[in-house]
Order: sequence, then structure tokens, then C-alpha cells
Amino acid sequence: MKDSMHGKNGEDFILDLPLGSVVTNETTGRVIELLTEGQKELLLSGGRGGIGNEFFKSSRNTTPKECTLGEKADEANFTIELRLIADAGLIGLPNAGKSSLLNVLTRAKSKIGAYAFTTLEPHLGSFYGFILADIPGLIEGASDGRGLGSKFLRHISRTKLLIHLISLESDDITRDYNIIRKELESFSKDLGEISEILVLTKTDMISLEDVKKKEKEAKKLSKSVFTVSVIDDELVKKFSDELTKILSEEK
Repeated sequence: MKDSMHGKNGEDFILDLPLGSVVTNETTGRVIELLTEGQKELLLSGGRGGIGNEFFKSSRNTTPKECTLGEKADEANFTIELRLIADAGLIGLPNAGKSSLLNVLTRAKSKIGAYAFTTLEPHLGSFYGFILADIPGLIEGASDGRGLGSKFLRHISRTKLLIHLISLESDDITRDYNIIRKELESFSKDLGEISEILVLTKTDMISLEDVKKKEKEAKKLSKSVFTVSVIDDELVKKFSDELTKILSEEK
């Protein structure tokens, strides 16, 4: 991506930025989002150059001593922020299984571990031509900056689909679901309106009877509910097929 500014003597100064950049003019408040390949935006206008004495030269005035001063160029301070562009974002409380699911679906190498906040930055994986993003674990108060906070919530705004993961190890999946939904909606109205599917993870950690009970409870929270365990190839394949269909429809 390229943004251009005029330098000295009317020359263009080109600034290359990656796709997904958000450029904010701190002086005027203008915000530019670079979302398409080859997009060009004018950030600042250069000043008009002055006229030298050569311009005033004539047959009667062969050695002119006249000139005009140039005009001052625009000036401003800018902040540049890079936001991910992904087809789907995996969200949920810490240890919901986001990194493990991303790894098994896309062969990514996102760090996993039996403790909170193993993922400290978003990870991406390619899934049949779609990009999945593992968004670091959110906690209650994330929209106000708690934990990893809004540092990662902003990345979700670019996704077309939210894959909301809840671990079946939880003793209250409704509570866990509502915590994340509240943070999304508190951060931005648009974020709360992105399409979402609910995925119950770690089915291998509880009995089949309990899986069925929690799946029934989850269907009161979302119309699209799936169950998966990363060590169950059949469930992974079933979810993978369904996710492919959903993402194709979201295009």
C-alpha cells in the first residue's frame, strides 16, 4: 500500500504501508484505512514553490532581481496502526482452546500451554483459501484495557466471522459466553454485530452425557453450535467441513 506526501520542490514523497494499516491525522482527525491492494491516498499537500528571477527576465530586463516566496507545505502528526485482515477470528476466554484449534485446522504453530495467556499476539493460519486469526484470550474488562484488553479487540473488527470458543471444562458456559459478548459490544457496536458461531471445545474432558447437556444449553445462546476436540479426528473433520461452508457463504 502506498500513501503519498509532497516533499520539497513539489516532489512526491511515497510512504509504503502494509495492507490493513489505519492512518490517523492527529491534527485534523482524518482516518484512512488501507484495505485494497494498490490503494493510494494523499496525506499532505506540498507548498507551491516560489518563482525565481529567471521568470522575470525579458529583453528589457535582462538581469532581474525579483522573486516570489513559496507557500508553506501542510504539516501534521500521524499515527499508523496495523490491524489484521482475516476471514474469521477465534475468540474466547483464556484456555478455551483457540490456539490448539487453529493449529489443527491450518497447521499453524501457535503456542499452546496449560496456563492463561499463552498467546501474546495474534496468529494467522490459512484454511482452504481463508485466513483464520487466533485472537489472544480476552477477560472481563478487556474493553476497558484489562488483561491484553483493546490491544487485540481492534483486530477482531476486520473479521467477517467470529468463532467463539468455550471450553467444556467450564462450570458455567453461559457465564463465559456472556463475558465475551459483553466485552465485544462494549468495545464497539459494530463488533457486536459481526456474525458468530459458538464452538464447545475439549469434548474429551467430560462425559458424553455432560457434552449433550452443555450443547443443549449452548443452543439457547447461539443458533450455530458445534462441538470439537482437537484429538478427535472425526469431530475436527466435521467442524472443518461446516466451517468451510459458512465462510464460503460469508464471502
